[in-house]
Amino acid sequence: MDNFPSVLITAKNKESITKKIDQICSGLNHQLDKKNPDIFIIDQNSGWKVEKIREINNFLSQKPFCHQSKIVIIFEAENLNVESQNTLLKNLEEPGENNYFILSTNKLKTILPTIISRCQTIKIVRAHHDAPLQKNIEITGNLIKDLALSEKLGKDKEGILPLLEKELYVYQQLLIKSPNQKNRIIIEKIIKAIQMINANVDPKNALDFIFLS
Repeated sequence: MDNFPSVLITAKNKESITKKIDQICSGLNHQLDKKNPDIFIIDQNSGWKVEKIREINNFLSQKPFCHQSKIVIIFEAENLNVESQNTLLKNLEEPGENNYFILSTNKLKTILPTIISRCQTIKIVRAHHDAPLQKNIEITGNLIKDLALSEKLGKDKEGILPLLEKELYVYQQLLIKSPNQKNRIIIEKIIKAIQMINANVDPKNALDFIFLS
C-alpha cells in the first residue's frame, strides 16, 4: 500500500473481505485485532454515524502506539450516509504520513465517486481459483504469456472466464505483496474484461481489450 494509502475492497462474500483485509494488515506488519491500539475499526458494533467518523481525526492525530503506522478499517461502508462519507473524504484527501484506510463494501454504487477516486479499488471476484483449469493450464503470473494459452482453452466464455478469474486472483496477491502502478492497471483491465464477458461480449473482444488498451 506504499502508493495507495486508501483501499476500497468490493466483494459479495464477507469472509473474502475479512481475509483480504487481514492480508493487507499483515503486509503493514499489523495484526487484525480490535485490541490493536493502532487500528481503528468501524463496523456494525460501533455503528456508521458521522460522530464515529469524526473520531478518526483524534485517532490519527496521535502517534502510533506500537507500530510504524496506523490503520482505519471501515467494514460495510455502504452503511455510511452522505454526511458521513463527506466527512470521511476529508481524511482520505489528506491521510497523513503512515496512515492507511481500508474500506469494504458489497454495494459499490452507494459509495460517493469522490471516495472511489481516492482509493485503490480491489474487486474480489467469485473465482474458483483453487480449481484446476481445463487441460492442465498452469498460471504463471505473466498475463501475456498466460492469455496466449487461451488458444488451448478455446475462445468461448467457459474457456476464457476461469483463466481471467485466476489471473485476477494472482495479480491481486501480487499487488498486496508489491504495490505498484503496473499491477494496478493490469487488475483494472482484467476486471473490465471479466465484466465484458459476463455482459455477453465476445470473449475474443474482451481479450483484445486487454492486449490493445
